[in-house]
Amino acid sequence: MEINNIHDKFFKSMLGNMTIAKEFISAFLPKKTLDVIDIDTLTYANTEYVFDDLKDVFSDMVFSCKLKENKEKDSYISIILEHKSYRDKFTAIQLLLYISYGYYTQYKNTKAIEPIIPLVFYHGKKGWHYKPIVELFNGLPKELKKYIPVFDTKFVDLGKFSDEQLERLGNAMLESMLLLQKYSTNPDKLADKLLLIYKKLDSVKDRNFIRTIVVYSLEIVKLKKVELILEELPKTLKKEVMTAYDTLIERGMQEGSTKKAIKVILNGYKKGLTIEFLSEITEIPIDEVKEILKKNGMLDS
Repeated sequence: MEINNIHDKFFKSMLGNMTIAKEFISAFLPKKTLDVIDIDTLTYANTEYVFDDLKDVFSDMVFSCKLKENKEKDSYISIILEHKSYRDKFTAIQLLLYISYGYYTQYKNTKAIEPIIPLVFYHGKKGWHYKPIVELFNGLPKELKKYIPVFDTKFVDLGKFSDEQLERLGNAMLESMLLLQKYSTNPDKLADKLLLIYKKLDSVKDRNFIRTIVVYSLEIVKLKKVELILEELPKTLKKEVMTAYDTLIERGMQEGSTKKAIKVILNGYKKGLTIEFLSEITEIPIDEVKEILKKNGMLDS
């Protein structure tokens, strides 16, 4: 799996837990914004409904939340959460697409619109100065700036937060997630922080959460470095780490065997071996052998 996909998959898995989602949004939205929304009513929005035509473009999460003020009828806002593990100069353009299409869809379906708040969460290697759309133009005359779309974006660069700040958030699940993502692009530093992160999990009861944290960390840090801290872990946590460790070792062996089998199929077919024979010696079904050959341009579709 590509490393950016690993980060993205982990982020979505973490925010798929509503407790973490509420804590995350509470930690990073401005206080004045939090004062007017009812965070307890936070729910996942149906992105296929809101952004149906943007399935290939829209990759992250949309939440819906009630406003506190209007007692007579339910009023909502939407929060678009965009995750980035690398710098992307044109993120503001991407957000404009989400926001404008979101408003268009709201109007099309209800003849009314509700506020949309964009929140960008970044944890890449280098610092990032997020640029609004107007700053993306070179030499734009002052007279033309008034025609450029302007909207506020809450931009969070995780690298600018100290470990102490993250550890003061008061939720072990959120703290361990953020510390992991902060050091996810620096495996050596992450290895030094791993014992601290794992020990935070000792108070967490959600085994699925623990397993996700452990597997993500083991996909980044060299397994040999994990072995060095195993004896310092609490017994129950050590068991979870060992289970995930064994699973990754097994997966690596399986992936290695698969790569070797594909190499045998490609080389064997070049030398005139039949598909049936290649299927037999690699123990891969004939249909899958054909697919491998098609993907490598060696067999017509």
